[in-house]
Amino acid sequence: MTEIFYTTRPVQSRAFLLRVLGMCGVRDTAIVYGAHGKPALQSSACHFNLSHSGGVTAVAVSDGDVGLDLQLRDKKLRPALLSRCTPAEREEDFFRMWTAKEAYVKFCGGAIAAYLPRLEFAGGVLYEDKKPIPAHLSWTELAGCVLCVCTRQTQEPHVTEL
Repeated sequence: MTEIFYTTRPVQSRAFLLRVLGMCGVRDTAIVYGAHGKPALQSSACHFNLSHSGGVTAVAVSDGDVGLDLQLRDKKLRPALLSRCTPAEREEDFFRMWTAKEAYVKFCGGAIAAYLPRLEFAGGVLYEDKKPIPAHLSWTELAGCVLCVCTRQTQEPHVTEL
């Protein structure tokens, strides 16, 4: 099961993360980092991921690997990012496409620069090396932002505002 907690109030990201983990029953919040910086709890089976954009901070908590990305729909499509999009991707909702890529890379614990050339988003599906990714993507619109969570489970996450 995956749960997403978010706030639109100004918060310090780490303090919000610790609050959410405490609400989920995690007592030992010692965090370690993977080779590419993916955070994990040192002594808990609980997985988490954090993202913030446009005054919104969100944390995904899951019993399995999870990736989360949040992007403000600010209508400022960045030319450097658009130049890396395929023709099919330019036909997609940029923010859904971009959050899908970021959430999947965070799910894998990889580096975005290494993954971007291998990813393509077309017809609402994310492909890695021309094959559909072996994970589930779910999008939510909240507070002017697009939020995408990536998990192994096909179950939709529960979203709670704090």
